[in-house]
Amino acid sequence: MKKSITTLFLSILISAGAFGQKDYDLYIQALINGNFQLAKQIEKNNITTEPIEPKQFSIRNDPEHIFNIGLEKIKDSIASLFNFENQYKNEILKPVFTFYTWDEDSSEKHEMPIFFKAETTKDSIFSKCYFRNTNTKNDIYLFTMGNSWPSKLYFSKGKPLDYTTSFIIKLSAQSPSSTKVTIVAEEPIVFNGIKGFGVHAPIARETKVNSSTIEEYTLLLFIADKLGDKSLLPLLLPKDN
Repeated sequence: MKKSITTLFLSILISAGAFGQKDYDLYIQALINGNFQLAKQIEKNNITTEPIEPKQFSIRNDPEHIFNIGLEKIKDSIASLFNFENQYKNEILKPVFTFYTWDEDSSEKHEMPIFFKAETTKDSIFSKCYFRNTNTKNDIYLFTMGNSWPSKLYFSKGKPLDYTTSFIIKLSAQSPSSTKVTIVAEEPIVFNGIKGFGVHAPIARETKVNSSTIEEYTLLLFIADKLGDKSLLPLLLPKDN
């Protein structure tokens, strides 16, 4: 049966690697035809929950460091670091913060770097709700712009689960000329299945997980490198099970 224009348009909106792509097309066609019982059954058949299988990772990274820079100065410096030029293909960020548009091929032609937007109380757009909280005036909010990346810690059936969270850079003055920088994952989640079908695509199942410390420490290493501090320890990664 030839697809309707509406179905074709929705198919374009969904990535080729999306779970349930073929069944999703059938689901949309059933809705268009008014066969809601069939649409409901197709959706039910595609609801999945993939197991979350963390790698062994007993010794974690400690994502905090004291820099010999005053609070106000380091706050402005860090916020300015997260521009396109600094982040694009950065050798520290790239191994962790890269998404691949095709699961079966992680070559460079399928790479999509993850970029962060840094916001403070003075220029908050996506972080307005966060900065309404108390004790946040010295923080920097790193927004992921809705992107996710393959986790180095959380796997399912031998494959990395997509992981996402925004990050908080917390600054605490230790003296007039030194500041402790701590990186905190705001609300880390992994995508581990499908919980239903939406208007435009299958809806991913989101499961809250503990922060890995991998992403947080990677961001700290990036900041330290840009500020000329070479004293941090190397990044720790999980062992293969």
